[in-house]
Amino acid sequence: MDVASELFPNGGWDVHHHIFDPARFAYSPTRHLTPPPATIDQFIAFKKKIGITKSVLTHGLSYGSDCSSLRDFVADLGETNSKAIGVIDPDTVTSEELRDMHQAGIRGIRVNLYQYRAMHDIELQKAALRAHASAIKDDYPGWSMAFTHTHPEFWVELKPFIQEEIVPTGIQLVTDHFALLKGSSMTSVEDITQQPGFQEIIELMRSGHLYVKISAPYRVSTQAPKYEDLKPLVRALFDANPQRVLWGSDWPHTPLMKVRTPEEALSETPFLNVDDLAWLRSLRSWLSDEEWNTLMVANPTALYDW
Repeated sequence: MDVASELFPNGGWDVHHHIFDPARFAYSPTRHLTPPPATIDQFIAFKKKIGITKSVLTHGLSYGSDCSSLRDFVADLGETNSKAIGVIDPDTVTSEELRDMHQAGIRGIRVNLYQYRAMHDIELQKAALRAHASAIKDDYPGWSMAFTHTHPEFWVELKPFIQEEIVPTGIQLVTDHFALLKGSSMTSVEDITQQPGFQEIIELMRSGHLYVKISAPYRVSTQAPKYEDLKPLVRALFDANPQRVLWGSDWPHTPLMKVRTPEEALSETPFLNVDDLAWLRSLRSWLSDEEWNTLMVANPTALYDW
């Protein structure tokens, strides 16, 4: 049995991957990371290896808020097989630019917290989310808005803010990489459900106000390649709301998130070596057939394929 038949008999989506091709499109001079090339051809080979059929190309923050590369990459991948998540400057983006992005297959934005110097500041995070939501809510309220940060404890304050200011806009809020909740191998909390932010995230999922991507397990667990300690976390997310869980590879596996010095940011940083098939097979074993199809087909189709 080939991988596609084994894991994806009904097809499957990877909702979080990147393309980096600095020979075609130069990186932003104010980038937070300089990745090596990870080209269209390399992604297609990866896609074939693991058996996925569709994907959501996530704009690499190394390109800043210029989505020229994203539009070309989506066209190369083919709009029937790929949608995209862009990055905008909420202070300058126009309705015409948003329309062009939508026509190019873009179905949401990601918030660049690095640009706001907000990685470690909850108030600046709120400001960034507020500004981005305001920029798209009138033109494309059905778009998603994704963000990643390194402080799960911030969710205690983020939850009421999201309920009061983001939910009324109609924008679908997504957080990446398990919301940076940790498996037992990366936290000293004996019960992973008691770690800071866990209850707030679960409550937002239950109410339908938050999608969580099961992506980049190496950011929240040291138990590669199967990441067995993440099973309780995965089960908790599904038990909260199976319609609010997504899967993404995070290919080509950029390094762990941190605020880098300007010198570090401009030096090429290698990708991580990840056994994606071992992780997928492990994840598959924790879910029923119905849950797997919901994760890999139904949820991403509903959120991105419109």
